[in-house]
Amino acid sequence: MKKPITLLLAALCGINVFGNDDPIVPDRPGFSTGTQTVKPNVVNIELGYQYAFNNYDTKPSSHTLPLMVLRTGISEKSELDILWDGINLDKEEGASTVHSKADLSIGGKYKLLENEQYNFTLLGLVSLPTGTAPSTSDSADPLVGLLWDYSLSDTNTLFGTVQASSTKIDHNREYDQQFSIGTSFAHTETIGSFIEFYTIMPSESSLHNTNTIDGGITYLLTNDIQLDFNVGLGLNRYSSHFIGFGFATRF
Repeated sequence: MKKPITLLLAALCGINVFGNDDPIVPDRPGFSTGTQTVKPNVVNIELGYQYAFNNYDTKPSSHTLPLMVLRTGISEKSELDILWDGINLDKEEGASTVHSKADLSIGGKYKLLENEQYNFTLLGLVSLPTGTAPSTSDSADPLVGLLWDYSLSDTNTLFGTVQASSTKIDHNREYDQQFSIGTSFAHTETIGSFIEFYTIMPSESSLHNTNTIDGGITYLLTNDIQLDFNVGLGLNRYSSHFIGFGFATRF
């Protein structure tokens, strides 16, 4: 049964609360963002938790939640996205835990090309300085990306992203490029998995590349609810390992 607050929100926004025939297609888990967009008058809410750690130097670790992604369809080809990582609890060896709030990002996706074999989608986001130190850059930071996927079979798909972003660090504007490639598998009608590699490459030589491989399992509880579990392995000393879980729902 839907809770009263859900029904109220649906009524105010004109959202269809009577379900959908096709299974939900969340953007989580994983680094790559999916090419699919949410249908008009439908809202996707994606939430999760992540624990990240690094075994080098001061052995930093962090807890992050709720990793919120709010998506709603604008048209058959576009959607509005609101992202907020939430609260970060950062800990370094020999230091106290630091609590901070992440910046809020807003933007959307637009389908450039869509067919049964492959898809291309444009992504655009702007991170707003709504957080607290050390999780905020205190500036508006843009990100643009091209998302793609290619169907190898009914149960196997290649996917990836090409992205560029800009962040203000210590009053200087820094730029980086982000690339990912992965493959997903549909094992049954309800169980899926994926594995991907991604790298973030800063333009400044004083900063370091991060290289990570991650993967996970998804379980479709109903057509409108998906559960997930994921892990990541940092491939150099500047990349963190992580473990996380979450869920996505729509109404």
